[in-house]
Amino acid sequence: MTDAPAPAHPVKTFLTGLAALLLLLTGGVVTVAAFSHAISSIKGDERQRSLDPFYVAPPHWQHDAPGTLLRAERVGGVPDQGIGWRVLYVTQRADGTPAVSSGLVFAPGPHAPTAPASGRPVVAWAHPTTGMGPSCAPSRTPNVESDVQGLGDFLSSGWVVAATDYAGLGTPGVSQYLVGAAEAHDVLNSVRAARQIPETNAGTMVGIWGHSQGGQAALWAADLRSYAPELDVVATAAAAPAAELPILISHQWNTIYGSLIGAEVLVAYPATYPAARPAEVTTESPAAISTLANKCVESAALDIVVAKAFGRAPLLDKNPISVPSWRPSLAANTPPPPTIPTFIAQGLKDPIVLPGSTAAYLDEACASHAPIQGVFIGDLGHMKAGATAAPIVYTWLQQRFAGVPMTSTCGTRLPVPALSVASG
Repeated sequence: MTDAPAPAHPVKTFLTGLAALLLLLTGGVVTVAAFSHAISSIKGDERQRSLDPFYVAPPHWQHDAPGTLLRAERVGGVPDQGIGWRVLYVTQRADGTPAVSSGLVFAPGPHAPTAPASGRPVVAWAHPTTGMGPSCAPSRTPNVESDVQGLGDFLSSGWVVAATDYAGLGTPGVSQYLVGAAEAHDVLNSVRAARQIPETNAGTMVGIWGHSQGGQAALWAADLRSYAPELDVVATAAAAPAAELPILISHQWNTIYGSLIGAEVLVAYPATYPAARPAEVTTESPAAISTLANKCVESAALDIVVAKAFGRAPLLDKNPISVPSWRPSLAANTPPPPTIPTFIAQGLKDPIVLPGSTAAYLDEACASHAPIQGVFIGDLGHMKAGATAAPIVYTWLQQRFAGVPMTSTCGTRLPVPALSVASG
């Protein structure tokens, strides 16, 4: 199977950035390109300022229960068969501290079939890495519907979709990037918030679906589903999940991808795990780390590619897995083997979430007799993994919502060997 065309998405290929770099280096229409970029940036800044008031929580929100819907407003641009809202809701950080997250909610349109008495099934979507800056939050982008992979199919089937931004991304505070419990809270509380919009007719049956960072979030949300006992989480699906963090980081720490992801980890983890000090793994200044982490992914990736082209060293000077103060926190955020039906899709050409790391997660899950299916897709890389897997996930969720038993793929030979933690 090859990559299918995907909707526009904030995470673009590095080739786009390289092409832009070559254009600048060769002097091709530099003045026009720079002027166009400046105009676009001004318009973008104006749009973000106009959105800012929505993301300010009302007074005394800390006293509201997790999942409380604080604010909702209609958004346009959703598929013809649906309607959408930008939402602000109460959630919790990993330690239970109250926080506010924004996100999106989509529901079938007014001409959709009548919702069942039990309410419509809900798909909780967890998005991939976008960058930590406010404008990187999916709910703050111009085309809000473009982030949710499979949205059209889900709405056509009469399902509701809840899509968290994650607390601290677009809202105040530090985003707990790749911190499983925090992400799980944000995902589950987004469903609670969606159910408070009367027009959604959202029920309690939930399927969770995510890509990359969102794949990790989806696996953690399924594991911590008892956090929201009123929800019936029946299944979870993940494309190229950042599940085996020690394996991934030990193999990627000194690569371009390690610098891209590492900047956000260096911001998020010390705020969550005080023992994990950035100075133990990098000589880069805190200001430089924060600047890189707060750029949206396509811009940060281009900066890293340019820096590498001019001989700049990787962001991380040491493998965090070899540093005693870092390894425990990274290991603690590898999700345990699933206990509900779980589907994993992984591309064999993925340079970011390495196929061998996903093979390791599947091996561990199968060793625990987990109910899991794993599919490896031949020529698929990382960026399009969510879009390519979405039609498969849609059919798979239909079966889970209908109560069809899942057949495990445990016992079948994986196309790649499992990776282990690399030393050094």
